[in-house]
Amino acid sequence: MRSAVVFGILAVLGSPWSASAESPSAKPPSPPPIEAYGKLPAITDVSLSPAGDKMVSISEVGGERYILLRAVTGANLFAIPIQDRKVRNISWVDNSHILVDVSQTDHWYFDTNNSEFWSTVAIDIDKKTSKVLFDKNSKFPIYHFGVVATRVINGKPYAFVSNVPLEGVSGGSRLHSATNSYYTRDYPDLWKLDLTNDDVTLAAGGSQGVDDWVVAPDGTIAAFANLDTRQAVWRLFHGQQMIMSQTSTRLQTELQGLGRTPNSVLVYDQAGQDKLIEIRTDGKTTVLSNSEPLTGVFHSHATGLLIGLEFGDQQVSFFDPLLQARATAALRPFLKSSGDRRITIVSFTDDLNEVVLHTGGDGDSGTYYLVNLTTHRADIIDNDYPDVPDQQVGAVREVAYKASDGFDLDGVLTLPPGSSGKNLPVVILPHGGPIGIVDRPGFDWLAQAFASRGYAVFQPNYRGSGGHGAAYRDAGFGEFGRKMLSDISDGLDALARSGVVDRHRACIVGFSYGGYAAMAGVTVQQGLYRCAVAGSGLSDLPTMLDWVERRYGAPSASLTFWREAMGPTVPGAPPLKSISPIAYAARADAPILLIHGQDDSVVPLEQSQIMYSALKSVGKPVEFIQTKSEDHWLSREDTRVATLKAAVAFVEKYDPVN
Repeated sequence: MRSAVVFGILAVLGSPWSASAESPSAKPPSPPPIEAYGKLPAITDVSLSPAGDKMVSISEVGGERYILLRAVTGANLFAIPIQDRKVRNISWVDNSHILVDVSQTDHWYFDTNNSEFWSTVAIDIDKKTSKVLFDKNSKFPIYHFGVVATRVINGKPYAFVSNVPLEGVSGGSRLHSATNSYYTRDYPDLWKLDLTNDDVTLAAGGSQGVDDWVVAPDGTIAAFANLDTRQAVWRLFHGQQMIMSQTSTRLQTELQGLGRTPNSVLVYDQAGQDKLIEIRTDGKTTVLSNSEPLTGVFHSHATGLLIGLEFGDQQVSFFDPLLQARATAALRPFLKSSGDRRITIVSFTDDLNEVVLHTGGDGDSGTYYLVNLTTHRADIIDNDYPDVPDQQVGAVREVAYKASDGFDLDGVLTLPPGSSGKNLPVVILPHGGPIGIVDRPGFDWLAQAFASRGYAVFQPNYRGSGGHGAAYRDAGFGEFGRKMLSDISDGLDALARSGVVDRHRACIVGFSYGGYAAMAGVTVQQGLYRCAVAGSGLSDLPTMLDWVERRYGAPSASLTFWREAMGPTVPGAPPLKSISPIAYAARADAPILLIHGQDDSVVPLEQSQIMYSALKSVGKPVEFIQTKSEDHWLSREDTRVATLKAAVAFVEKYDPVN
């Protein structure tokens, strides 16, 4: 479905951001309501304009969510209502144009399964107008495969977008007509869109396996990547010349944009050892980081060139010594008083005289700051969870422990506010992914919600997690339901031995792979938990692999990843059925709550439906909640709140604090 304008621009409401209040000094007598944690953050996606005179964010104003544009001096300029749309990203093109990426769940084009389709809205700040990219061009669908780059060329703003023209789609003349059922080719082209007049020109023709481009500052193509899934080879080209070739069964090589010069590009190679490589178009290479877990790259607004790297919280490295000095100066006051807070740079002007920081963790439910190094001020922009007073944020710390086989592991422990940290009931909260995702100390809405009710919460970084280097991450492949699973329960044992938690008062809660771990924790494993809450979890691994193969084809990068992670292609790995919770439904030793979004496009709803039927058929205590119009990521506030309420109530029922 399309419309001429996705968002209508309204006059702005409310007071200027500089008036955001500090947290109350008095500790509330009781914890905030669960809704305070389950609501979407009151502010996200804060980004400074290139000139540093304006900022944009997703903000709650008067109980409604808006894309809010404001001047850094404090005045609100205008607001754009989001309503029920899923905004995924906001970025500046120049000081007068913003791009807003929006996704929608649908099931046409590929098959009857849900897919997440992306479109982009361009906002002209000066004219106070908005338009959907490709909406005025009958040759293209509005849904595309990603904005590859934005550039300002001869003073004009452009977006470079990966898309398949309608001539590559079967039947019909417009998207969403009854005859538009599938693509006749499975690769996109790169198109150059003039944001001032809607002109669309071909920037680079696509071909089989081409999956990414890097756009030079002048709008030419600096390089493009080709992925051969049959031979498991990733190749990088400049023009017709191949300048890099990388073989890896795990297909872990990707482009990261331009390098430090217009004739260089960045490649992040995670095959064997994490390396960030700068490759010039003549093939000469420079390794910019080796073995350090890379968490971000910083590019210039003006040129798109690489200016810095991020290697974790508070670990930033800018190539220009002046920029590095300014980044250090912006972070320094927060580091001195950080405790176990997480501090990150989220936006900045090219000269780093203005920086937006985000903090969260001990005594901080999430705060955005604008740091101005010229005026030497650090002002609060807004708080993520204003209804959760800082005094009600549980203490957060990182805990190191060893797996039963001696593997060094860590995780994040959140304690109830004011707790002594002794002999507590515990919620084990493994993250999803599973490969490459990591939990770090900070404010986690789900962990803090359980902590507010009196539970210790532990988020284990089982082997396979990211942020610890290649060896830690790669150790997870083939250990999906084996050591990755026992790493989680080994964390519970370690906390019990230290006296922090009561070993016999534990529940496990998780989503995606965490949902699998929750189900497996009371079926594949035994005698560990009083209850399990599994959100969007995998219950039958062979069925899940079949679904991935039908959806993406064989070979495909997705199928390769899941096979490597689950174990069928790893020597010595057990049969998938032997680590599937559904195979052990009859011996489930604790009540299970299943929660799954009907619009989930990552793990099909069927995975929870068949587990529910299996448990019911053998008389095991099980509840099942299907959340309407919800995806894999709990993107909608009403269903996120409902999910949290149900999960907390279930844990309190089967493992009460008192």
